[in-house]
This record gives sequence, C-alpha cells and structure tokens, in this order.
Amino acid sequence: MEKTKRNNLTLIWLAQIISQSGDAIYQLALLWLVLDLTSSSIITGLIAMSAYLPALIFGLYAGVLSDRMNRLKLMIFSNVFQSLMVFLIPFAFFYSNNVFIICILAFLRSCFNTLFQPALQSFIPTLYGKNILMNINAILATSGQIAWMLGPLLAGILLSFFTVEKLFFIDGSSFIIAAILLLFVKAPNQLLKQKPNNHWHDLKSGLVYLLSNKSILRVIIITFINNLFIMGPAVVGVPILVKTILNGDASDFAFVEGCMAIGALFGSFLVTKLKKVFSKGVLWSFGLIIDGATFCLFFWADSITTVMVMIFFHGIGIPFIIISRTSIIQTYTKMKYHGRLFSTVHLGVVGTTALSSVMVGISAKILSIKIIFFIIGIAASLCGFYSLSYKPIKKLI
Repeated sequence: MEKTKRNNLTLIWLAQIISQSGDAIYQLALLWLVLDLTSSSIITGLIAMSAYLPALIFGLYAGVLSDRMNRLKLMIFSNVFQSLMVFLIPFAFFYSNNVFIICILAFLRSCFNTLFQPALQSFIPTLYGKNILMNINAILATSGQIAWMLGPLLAGILLSFFTVEKLFFIDGSSFIIAAILLLFVKAPNQLLKQKPNNHWHDLKSGLVYLLSNKSILRVIIITFINNLFIMGPAVVGVPILVKTILNGDASDFAFVEGCMAIGALFGSFLVTKLKKVFSKGVLWSFGLIIDGATFCLFFWADSITTVMVMIFFHGIGIPFIIISRTSIIQTYTKMKYHGRLFSTVHLGVVGTTALSSVMVGISAKILSIKIIFFIIGIAASLCGFYSLSYKPIKKLI
C-alpha cells in the first residue's frame, strides 16, 4: 500500500478512535443522566429515541448529500457541529435541569451524526480497491471497538472524580480533535464533481437501484428487522439490567460496555481469519445468530461479573455483522450509489434503534428485562438463520 493511502488510513483510524471514544462516553452519560434524573425506563427510552430519530427523518436525504457533495468535508462538518451540540448539554443541565431541553440537544446532535456514517462508508471505496476493502473495513472497525473499550473504561475512571454531566465536555472535545485530523486526509479529485440532477431525482434513482438489486435489498430488509429486535435491549435494556436488577452504578455500566468492546475487537480479528474460509454473506449471517443467541443468556445474569462475561461473547458477533455488511455493499454495488445505500443501512440501524428503545422502555414496565432479553434474543437469532438459508446471500463472496 502506497504512503498516501497508509497515511489516510491512519488519520481516519485515529479520528474514529478519538471521536467514538468520546461517543461511547456520551451514550453512557446521556442514558445514565436521564435515568438518574427521572428514574423512569419510559422517559429513558424516549430520550434514546430522540437521539436516534433523525435517522428516520433525514437518513435517506443524508445519503443524497453524501453522493452529491465532498464526502470528506461533510464528515468534518458533521464532527464540528456534533461537538457544539454535546457541549451545550451540561449547560442545559446546570441552568435548567430540564430533560426536554436535553432531549432536543440529543436530537440535534444525532441530526449531524446522520450525515457522517454514509459519508465515511462511501468515502472509503474511493480510496481503496475492492480487493482490500474487507481488510480496510476490518481495520477501521477496530477503531470503533477500541473506542468502545476505552470510552466506558475511561468514563468509569473519570466518574471517580467528576459527576456524570461533566463527561459531555470530553465527548465534545473528541469531535473537535477528530475534525482536525480529517483535515489532513488527502481526498481524490472526483469527490469535487457536481451533479446536474435535483435531490429528489437522486433519491428516487437510488431507491430504484436498490429495488433492482435483490440480494442487497434482502440484506437491508433483514438489517431493519434484526435491529428492531436487538437494539432496544442493547441501548436501554443493559443500563436497566445493571441499575435496576443488579443494583450497579454508573461505573459498573461503563465496565460492562467496555467488556462488549473487547469482545468486538476479538470478533474483528476472527473475521479477518474466517473470510478466507467463508463468504461475506455467511459471515454476516453468523453474526446475526451470535448477536441474538448471546442476548438470550442475559436471562440467567445474576451479577455484574456475569453480565461482563456474557456481553463479551455478545460483542464477538458485532463485527461479523458490520464488517461483512459494509464490504458486501461496497463490493456488489456501484460507487455512485454508495452514499444513498449506506444511508439506507444507517436508517435501518439507527432509525429502528429509536423505535426499539421506546418498545423496550415500555415493555420493561410490564415484563422483567431478563424476559425481554430472552424473547428478543430468539427473534434476532431467527433473522440470522433465515439469511443463512437464502442462497443468494450465502454466495456473496
């Protein structure tokens, strides 16, 4: 790999580690702050929904912007304005202690985040050839996993000295540092080309292209369904389990999240080895099965230590899903549609998280969170078994 490409990868990798470490702290701080202020699983679910709702509203349009604009500049713009929204959250807490204002800021922060992911994932194939995309995606995935390992562990340490609301200043700073690093990435010239069509035409053409590609369409539909099952327990269910059932504190929750990231880091290593044996479609299906089956185990969780072990194994399946799915789309679709396709995936992942979070928050008032984990885990695993039985997905090498 030539020097410029290595430098670009290093800069993007470091920017992702820093911003996602801050983001891990943000997710922990936001949910714990709201749960502590309100003592309500329903309100916590609604706050989680407000943070993810922009993907449902603006997700597809973000993909259009990603295919029309300079993707690198869009990523930098997203980081800067995410930083601004996060910085405002502790001020809202200090001066008003109003959950509604915090909800609005979380919503606005997520609006800018919605721009980032499709821009990043469609930017990578412009830098690297298809023959090494799986390896590049695996390397970049480790940045997220290291970040989600360091972020909660760092949060756990910082909480010994600072209150939860002060953690938002660290997240805001991380986005600024990431934006500065991205300024040094050397982007290819074709990113500056302008397109004559209007935005609505671009959106429509992207959807028509997706509908014509049956295998990719099936992957995205399964992503929608699986995330509707799995993301609510992951985002809302875990803090409820730690705080309400196991009587843990914010530091316990941080270390639980860190163990999941360690499992995901190990899973990324496994993917790079198993890609020589199994197709991308099979690895993706395996990931869905692992993701659901390991959540079923939470039904028997009786201590923080047990949850840490269980969530480590749950984390192993995450890179199987993300790395394989990203590489499938980058490899089997036209580059000019990548922004719109990845925005659709982001819609499936983040948008359904909003719905799933509310569903779990409400369900937790009726059922034990352990029972919810068990039922949802079975449903999510079935998505993996279905995709494994669908031959066109299995053949996506």
